[in-house]
Amino acid sequence: MKRKYNDMKTFRNISFIISLICMISCDRSGIFEEFQSSTPWEFHVQVFSDDNKTQPITDVAVKIYKTAEDRDNNTNIFLSGSTNAEGKAIFTLKDFEPGLDGEKSKGIYYIKAEKNGVVKNETTRYLLMNDGHTHQFIVLK
Repeated sequence: MKRKYNDMKTFRNISFIISLICMISCDRSGIFEEFQSSTPWEFHVQVFSDDNKTQPITDVAVKIYKTAEDRDNNTNIFLSGSTNAEGKAIFTLKDFEPGLDGEKSKGIYYIKAEKNGVVKNETTRYLLMNDGHTHQFIVLK
């Protein structure tokens, strides 16, 4: 009986070592970089006229600021755009950081959406700038 126990213990140890070697030897280099470069980052500000977010508004002036004070005083506009037929103003990582270094652009931004004298101020969540599309929804009424 003791020999059977030792054989099982030896088998478990060898299996563990082989599994460990397989895991360590896997090449994971470049996987995140490939994914990141294939999914470009965009910031979508979408403006609606209703609380249900079913009625997009076109031609809304969207301005992005780095500080709340700049937004409130309408000074030092960082980025600006206008909404399209879907009510979206789209900004890319290149708009935020021409050198495409997302680390430099991470953070919170301040938005002003305006059309026909109606203004709505918003604050973004913390933008990571790493991949995919980040959406900010604004109801302007």
